[in-house]
Amino acid sequence: MSKAKQKKEEKPVKIEKVAEDTGELIGKGIRKTWNVAKSFGKGLVDAVDKREEPKAALPLACQHCGASLPPKSKFCPCCGKKQ
Repeated sequence: MSKAKQKKEEKPVKIEKVAEDTGELIGKGIRKTWNVAKSFGKGLVDAVDKREEPKAALPLACQHCGASLPPKSKFCPCCGKKQ
């Protein structure tokens, strides 16, 4: 019998130990993944909370004469008053 075969027979691998080690590694990976997901979720919530509210849209009709206004106009093209 060769020396390699003798060493295998002398040191049998215990399946319980392999399973335990594998389970620990998987558990660590799951915990790290969960922590990353929690951090991402917290960052997302913070970003949503800090976002600016959209500015109020300018009116589509003049407040003074009622004429229709082009989008984003600051003055009425009909009466010339500021919106």
